[in-house]
Amino acid sequence: MQMTRRRFGQSALAATLFAGFPSLAIAEAEGVLPRKSPLGVAATGLSAHLRGLDGVAKGLREDPVAFLDYVRSLGGGGVQIGVGQADISRFRARLEQLGMYYEGQASLPTRSDGDYGPFEASVRAAAELGATCVRAVSRPPADSTGRRYESFTSLADWSRWLAEANTIIERCVPIAEKYRVAIALENHKDRTVAEHVALLKRIDSAYLGSLIDPGNNMSFMERPEETVTALAPWVKACSLKDMGVAPYAEGFLLSEVLFDTGMTDQARLFAIMRKANPRIFPTTELITRDPLKVPVLTDRYHAAFADRRPRVDRWMAMVRRRQTALPIVSTLSPAEQFRLEEENNRRVFAWGLAKLA
Repeated sequence: MQMTRRRFGQSALAATLFAGFPSLAIAEAEGVLPRKSPLGVAATGLSAHLRGLDGVAKGLREDPVAFLDYVRSLGGGGVQIGVGQADISRFRARLEQLGMYYEGQASLPTRSDGDYGPFEASVRAAAELGATCVRAVSRPPADSTGRRYESFTSLADWSRWLAEANTIIERCVPIAEKYRVAIALENHKDRTVAEHVALLKRIDSAYLGSLIDPGNNMSFMERPEETVTALAPWVKACSLKDMGVAPYAEGFLLSEVLFDTGMTDQARLFAIMRKANPRIFPTTELITRDPLKVPVLTDRYHAAFADRRPRVDRWMAMVRRRQTALPIVSTLSPAEQFRLEEENNRRVFAWGLAKLA
């Protein structure tokens, strides 16, 4: 069949952006666009595609419209990503054309006396794009993972960080209120669920809420049901992810896995969130990576906590009882890792059609 000039142009664009992978341009031209899932994806769930891979695909970090197109080519129904001022008009037009939802991202300042201008710019952009919330996390100490048990050497060290982090959030809330876009603060392996709830209760603003990640606080030996139920009254957004566990010498391994293959029921957990807030979207964040090591059997792990030791025996018994084979990604070639990230997200979007549509 002879290719028209229009189809050739679309295919050339697709080859530039996603060489070797399905693209929206080709799918639209050939009439094979997949059904749109109710699930969208956080940018972190496609981090390899944001970076790109030499000889395989151009990175999408600098072009949020291309990222939006790519997610739709996999069947995704929405995105959670930051969009700069220069891209707003083009992004809004494409978002409306594709009928997808949008949630923003905004970086909090690193210091309470820092520059709040970039945060405000992100919130303003999100408002212009019709978002109801922006994902935010409290910024970790420089050159650290942000995981409490890795980044802090004592409870006093962590407490000093927390006081500063909470002050930053308090100073950001008036900005969110100004633009009527809520800060969805993620439980990001920094606060226990009780500490997170205490902050939300104390500030008590309709424009500060939770982004619930059902998996993150498992690193604190908190069950997903515990995390979701406690934070649901404030939920503004979510990062759905099924989790697998397995023991290792110093504690347990924790890994994002394909939905319905791990130990968490994402459909049930999302139902709890949506009952509390019918407006939230089911955003996923299946990060394609090796399992994280959570060394709960070491003294180092407990240095920044006051109360986790009583949980260890019961938690590790649960890990041994519910352990599964976990994905190892680092043994794959970069191209194989790239393809696996795409396939994982494609399968999660299909799960959304089957379970949430």
